[in-house]
Amino acid sequence: MYDLTLQLPEQLGPHIRALRRARKLTQRDLAARLGVTQARIADIEANPAVVSVRQLMTILAALGVDIALRPRAVADSAVREPSPPTVTW
Repeated sequence: MYDLTLQLPEQLGPHIRALRRARKLTQRDLAARLGVTQARIADIEANPAVVSVRQLMTILAALGVDIALRPRAVADSAVREPSPPTVTW
């Protein structure tokens, strides 16, 4: 398996789908593991904003995936404090 980089929220659904398919699971298979409906898995893959962090962690555990947070490489040799991301609530 390979690392999947997530930098934008829109990438989450396709990554979940790719992980599920790499495990040779259908949406129905994953739903059965999680005790939800196939429609719920389809919703999550199509619109990952519908899932909470707790639910996401449960899904990833069912897919046998860990989350690793890594700092991005700095363009120059000077170490700088990263700017906080801009978030619109």
